[in-house]
Amino acid sequence: MAEDWDNLLILDACRYDYFERLNTIDGTLYKASSKGKKSWDFMRENFAVGAFHDTVYVTANPFSTDLDEDTFYHIDHLHADRWDEDIGTVQPDDVVSAAIEAHEQFPNKRLIVHFMQPHRPYLGETADELRRRLDLQGYGRHDEGIQIWGAVKQRDVTFQEIRDAYTESLEIALDHVEELLEKVSGKSVVTADHGEMLGERVFPFTSRVWGHMEGFSTPTLREVPWLVIEADDRREIRSSDPIESERDLDDDEIADRLEALGYAD
Repeated sequence: MAEDWDNLLILDACRYDYFERLNTIDGTLYKASSKGKKSWDFMRENFAVGAFHDTVYVTANPFSTDLDEDTFYHIDHLHADRWDEDIGTVQPDDVVSAAIEAHEQFPNKRLIVHFMQPHRPYLGETADELRRRLDLQGYGRHDEGIQIWGAVKQRDVTFQEIRDAYTESLEIALDHVEELLEKVSGKSVVTADHGEMLGERVFPFTSRVWGHMEGFSTPTLREVPWLVIEADDRREIRSSDPIESERDLDDDEIADRLEALGYAD
């Protein structure tokens, strides 16, 4: 929060190496070290340490409900009213539209925009094929199916399919990030809350590690992109008393959202 930006765009579970390979957005790319290997760790260490009443947080990540409501000037919990029941996530185009609305409504605030992608459930052709082939838990209302990591561990899904699905989901997210950057003024940074393990082995263990919830803290989980997009036109940022953020979901519904995203493994 102490860094110089007007817009901070967060990709959820985005690895530095995949971002470096796939990104086509003009800017200066650095490798940063995240303070968390999962979303709540990231939020707790970056956001829960102070009050940022010059900032609006537009987020698709349900862990935002664990933050005090006066942490930011305003929090727009997109998982409350823009949740895609068919896929089990918030689509990136809905994040973009909400962010543009927030930028227009609060032109003198810094803006944090937290996309849920490339975090599973993945988007794209490969992910659609996996959903057609398997009953994947967490996708839509599939409560009894198998988790994606369980499917790959029992070889119902190949390593390449997982990595293709992750790649396509990141490409889709980056397209929407680029669209948003064209609509907001000021200096922007594109980053991630943490990375993702995609079957790498962690020495000295012999089993492969998937996701970011297995207790490991690895460079792959901690290394995130920090892409700086400079701007001549900077916003005049002002701090003011926070306004109430709507939270239309109860705790059980929030738990369901988190489970759909794989946080109940």
